[in-house]
Amino acid sequence: MPRPHPDSEKLIQIAALCREAIQAQRDREQRQGYGLDDYSEGRIVGAANLARKVLRDVLGHDSHRPVHVGPRRGSLAS
Repeated sequence: MPRPHPDSEKLIQIAALCREAIQAQRDREQRQGYGLDDYSEGRIVGAANLARKVLRDVLGHDSHRPVHVGPRRGSLAS
């Protein structure tokens, strides 16, 4: 089976990093809330905001919905 194009692999890595940043914000909201550490909170919110913009620009759609990048389950590439 041929390997994906290197650019595709990079996009998958970028999307994964973006999802991690967005998930960190969601985890913060659900577990700890805001109001304790303005510096860390600002970094988390800023990183998630940048990640959403990158996903929107790279993948061409709204990142508030779940985004799947890479092989789909059940495909030959998974």
